[in-house]
Amino acid sequence: MTTVPPAPHPQPTGAPVGRRPLAAGNIVFVMLVAALVGGLLNAAGIRKTADSQPVGLRRDLARIVAEPLFTVSHALHVDALRSGLQSITGRSGDDTVNGKLPDPTVHDVVPAPTVKRAFNPIFPASTWIGGDSLSITPGESFVAAAADTQVISVVGGTDDGHVATGLARPEVFNWSQHIADVIASDNPNAMVLTIGSNDDQVLTGDGGVGPYASAEWVDEYRRRVGGIMDQVTGSGKRTLFWLGVPPIRTRADDRYQPINDIIREEAAKRPGRVVYLDLDQRFRGPDGGYADALDGTVVRTPDGVHFTRDGANIVAQMILDAMNQTYDLQSWRTRTTTSAGGHKGSRTSAGTPTTTAAK
Repeated sequence: MTTVPPAPHPQPTGAPVGRRPLAAGNIVFVMLVAALVGGLLNAAGIRKTADSQPVGLRRDLARIVAEPLFTVSHALHVDALRSGLQSITGRSGDDTVNGKLPDPTVHDVVPAPTVKRAFNPIFPASTWIGGDSLSITPGESFVAAAADTQVISVVGGTDDGHVATGLARPEVFNWSQHIADVIASDNPNAMVLTIGSNDDQVLTGDGGVGPYASAEWVDEYRRRVGGIMDQVTGSGKRTLFWLGVPPIRTRADDRYQPINDIIREEAAKRPGRVVYLDLDQRFRGPDGGYADALDGTVVRTPDGVHFTRDGANIVAQMILDAMNQTYDLQSWRTRTTTSAGGHKGSRTSAGTPTTTAAK
């Protein structure tokens, strides 16, 4: 006997029917629209990321897409939403791309100050120290040693180091803008800057040119170095101490000579205002090349780039010696009054303090 299946119940009029799937073309369209909207909303961040890529084909291709996207987003004010959210979360400026560095204002040798500026424990020499990653460990040693002098105070009590930065890539980190911010907020008497070890590459930003050490590169890098020097010292109220690049194990012995030569030569145009500290010669071994150790003391870390604590102490002492030559940091000691018991303060030596206390 054959079983007959029951007839389906008729669906009531107006009852919902099953959803029809979107056609593949519609899905692609929706995805494209979402990608475009997302790209416009995040255009500033996309541009920043593209500009921050290592110099090369990948960066060039990324910028071909990012720049027009940012232009459209900014023209339509779509990027205002992202800017507003960053402002609320305290991240204003995260997407800023500033490729400008100042022009020098000094072209001929300017006379050095005729009188050394004097400091004392009541009015200490306010000093900012910072730069690329090579500034960090020496900066720590300098902070410790500065406290022992009684006449040098360090802005923020720490080194202001920024890894993988320099003058070659201002759109990644703009040192001119950062220095302007430091001067505006802290107005230091002295600035100790370590920049150059990351600059042996094509220069980007305004005036960008390459390849490294070409005639065009030398001219542009000289402009950038001179511009930073004059930005710091142009008012005549502060001195810049610029540390050169030491030998680096993975680089040829003369790799950084163009950079060090430019910094040295530009400093020489500004005697008493800019002081060049030669780390290249100070940290070469007996054979004239890179050395992990000097006189039996290990001064460089295993990466062949940075300084050990002992090496950092040497750098800090070089800075202190240069500051003692530039300023009067000692005469206040001769004016120390004798206490009722006839005992002078424990710091009576006019010699330069050492960094042995830095740990």
